[in-house]
Amino acid sequence: MTESRAALVTGANRGLGLETSRQLAERGQRVILTSRKLEDAEHAAREIGGKGRHVEPFALDVTDPDSVAALVARAPRWGKLGALVNNAGATFPGFDAKVVEATLATNFFGAMRLTDALLPTLADDASIVMVSSGLGELSGVGSELRTRFLDPALTREMLIALAKEFVESVRRGDHARAGWPSNAYRVSKVGLNAFTRVFARELAGTKIKVNAVCPGWVRTRMGGPGAARSPEQGARGIVWAATLPPSGPSGGFFRDEKAIEW
Repeated sequence: MTESRAALVTGANRGLGLETSRQLAERGQRVILTSRKLEDAEHAAREIGGKGRHVEPFALDVTDPDSVAALVARAPRWGKLGALVNNAGATFPGFDAKVVEATLATNFFGAMRLTDALLPTLADDASIVMVSSGLGELSGVGSELRTRFLDPALTREMLIALAKEFVESVRRGDHARAGWPSNAYRVSKVGLNAFTRVFARELAGTKIKVNAVCPGWVRTRMGGPGAARSPEQGARGIVWAATLPPSGPSGGFFRDEKAIEW
């Protein structure tokens, strides 16, 4: 990957997204730093910009098709993107069908929507990074669901159907019997990991790489002050995946630059 090409990072006004943007900018990347609110993106860009670093703020809500379309319309001025880091994530209090739908809308469907929309703007050897979590490991769902998620023939349509099945199962109140955990965030990351595998197969024959990265338990607003890792430590693996060489891996799940089990 050419270091001067642009890298786009979602949910980048704080925490892992901000630190990932900082490290990419330090490497000479032109960083498109996005946040739901423009003022938050502008503040973050000022914080890590300067000193020869090029950081451009942009407002983006990955759950809003119009917001995604506005980003895509702006993309030509950035040239071909060398990296896309799907970092935007959300958690909500409580657990019911509405919470599940809201969580999946950002963490799963939002990443899917943005990646699809930006695919034509990516460089031929670009890297796509899905910022995931150890909570997305398949040990968190029942054995039948694990088999379905790991099915080598799993398609995007089948995966979307699984996500909708979770919502409806929670709405009916029988999700636990079906093997689903009572944790919307966990299932959203299981889905994101599965999308990584499906999308890697869809990209077979190209040089574009797509991988999921677990940054570990990081001291962010989401991770809390008791987390074991600093944002600097957590972001390193994300940056590694975003700057892979053309011969780098694709379709994998990594922590600290090492492959881990789904």
